[in-house]
Amino acid sequence: MFHLAITRRHLLQSGAFAAIAPSLGIAAGVAAADPASAQSGTGEPVWRHALSLFGDVKYPVDFKRFDYVNPDATKGGVARQILIGTFDNFNLAVAGVKGSLASAVALIYESLMTPSLDEVSTEYGALAESVSHPEDFSSVIYRLRAQAKWHDGKPVTPEDVIFSLEAFKKHHPQYSAYYRHVVKAEKTGERDIKFTFDAPGNRELPQIVGQLTVLPKHWWEGTDSEGRKRDISATTLEKPLGSGHYRVKEFVPGRSIALERVKDYWGRDLNVNIGRNNFDELRYEYFRDSTVALEAFKGDQVDWRTENSAKNWATAYDFPAVTEKRVLLEEFPNRSSGIMQAFALNIRRDKFRDPRVRRALNFAFGGADRSAGGSFHDRLCQSG
Repeated sequence: MFHLAITRRHLLQSGAFAAIAPSLGIAAGVAAADPASAQSGTGEPVWRHALSLFGDVKYPVDFKRFDYVNPDATKGGVARQILIGTFDNFNLAVAGVKGSLASAVALIYESLMTPSLDEVSTEYGALAESVSHPEDFSSVIYRLRAQAKWHDGKPVTPEDVIFSLEAFKKHHPQYSAYYRHVVKAEKTGERDIKFTFDAPGNRELPQIVGQLTVLPKHWWEGTDSEGRKRDISATTLEKPLGSGHYRVKEFVPGRSIALERVKDYWGRDLNVNIGRNNFDELRYEYFRDSTVALEAFKGDQVDWRTENSAKNWATAYDFPAVTEKRVLLEEFPNRSSGIMQAFALNIRRDKFRDPRVRRALNFAFGGADRSAGGSFHDRLCQSG
């Protein structure tokens, strides 16, 4: 439901590029000379509106919107959704280390760049209006948009960006590894931040930095409503300050959280935001068990769910609301990757080494699944 986890590039794509690079006259990890990404003849940086691992980008600098959005989509309404688990923390910087994060809180923040969904490994300016890097990818400079601001009206600054990088590197082991090649972050202009890398030649690093979620330094270094100093290294259930499309409206710890759309959101008219984030309110109900969550859906407590069980798809959706077309079932073909639901046997163990045993297990479990999953199971097997 959100996109907080580290967004690594598809290994297959990266591997494919590395494999064909020599035939294109490109050194491993370094792109061929690209005038748009190099410095000008005077040594001044050349600014661009987007970055891609694979050369040209689809949308020009003056594009109006992404092709896949509806610019006339109605804004309003409430979307009720399911999350499995619980939460006791709103602090992204310590997520996965301390407490259980309310994952929906990621939607109140923004990053320097945002991906387009109809291109591979391509990102356009969000908080940043432009980006520049030298031909050898040894550093990158991001220039913030002048109009970017937090929900309290204060501007988003280079100091916020540097603070965020340092907080994630210090308090979040996963992001510490992700940003380990960034050895220096410094303010080089009123709205410019330069990131220096530990070595040249890695064309992915400028985009990795662009994925940084930016946190408000002034808020985290301030005090809460009771006068207590906030601590970026600790969990919190205080409603955090963001800069994005939504803010936290209300919550019940461990049970539910509601976000409301920020009507005066600074970036609502940006080309990358047109036609997106149309619901006035996003509500997330937490369930400890997926079976209970399914029953909540049947009881009209949530508006939609994604089913990943062939058995459930075949047997769990025979209830009155489906028959009456108040609940609509739809299958979306997945053409981007293979599909697998299976047991992977450890053939280093003697009892699984005999291929006849493994084949017998296929028949045993496959037969049971087919009886429960019907034609969907058969199509699933055929697609694999």
